[in-house]
Amino acid sequence: MEIWKNIVTHLERGQKVILLLVVTHHGSSPGKQGFKMIVAEDGTLYGSIGGGRTEFNLVEEAKNLLKEKPFKAFFRKQVHRENDSDSSGMICAGEQLVLFYPMLSKHIPTLKRIIKDNNAILSISEDKFDLEKISSPDKDISFKQTDSLRWVYREKVNRKSYVYLIGGGHVGLATAKLLDTLDFEVTMFDERANLNTFEANSFSATKRIIDYKEIDQHIPSNDNTYIVILTHAFETDSLIFSKLLDKDYKYIGLLGSKAKIKAMFKKMLENGCDKNLLQKADAPIGIDIHSKTPAEIAVSIAAKIIMIKNG
Repeated sequence: MEIWKNIVTHLERGQKVILLLVVTHHGSSPGKQGFKMIVAEDGTLYGSIGGGRTEFNLVEEAKNLLKEKPFKAFFRKQVHRENDSDSSGMICAGEQLVLFYPMLSKHIPTLKRIIKDNNAILSISEDKFDLEKISSPDKDISFKQTDSLRWVYREKVNRKSYVYLIGGGHVGLATAKLLDTLDFEVTMFDERANLNTFEANSFSATKRIIDYKEIDQHIPSNDNTYIVILTHAFETDSLIFSKLLDKDYKYIGLLGSKAKIKAMFKKMLENGCDKNLLQKADAPIGIDIHSKTPAEIAVSIAAKIIMIKNG
């Protein structure tokens, strides 16, 4: 999202901007499909197409283009293997196709719509940069090409993932801070008023004091939602867990020791909970890295969520 805002800022200042966009990648390419960055006339670089020598060389080419007359969009193929005619100099055994696309003042209205719209597809081609309304695209990103002039790249705009942190204590604060840097939209809930760590949390897009008995009314079911339960008590964890387990989420995890989780699940099974629903949960939450501090626990949670998100 920030990259589009950055482009608008530079265009409104009358500066030239080139968008570098990875339209396809294969193998161990450092830049994945959808990675993008801009090179602006004032020297600003924002975003990334994978870093390393590949990015450096393409950025230098873009800088030189900014000094010349206007150009039409074109592609650069980067092969990350030795002894290849298109070799990038890297040896990670992948390849990527990067689009050089000149951003123009006429694109500003579309860019501003991208920033606001949550249900549209950005369509880019040789002579088009616009939004399309598509209710259920097959893929978040697609690229089709028949020749150098006939191609189209489509991307679902605002493909943000949503994390709901339930519990605003020290671990919640550390997790919110880390996930915010990873471009997740974070919402935090707690039932305790005047909690210092909750008040100190400036990393969540939304913070709300709620009644945990109504937690299922505050979180929409969809496949782009991640639930992290880390309240201050066994009873509240169990209450929240039981209310959310039968919903459709991308991920639901529960903080706690193995002994606590075992005891909680035993009690829930005795109360008639479906064993298959319990198996949906990541409990204890996160990747086992023997974390001890809130910051370390946040890393283990974030790492697990990233692993799930990236398949």
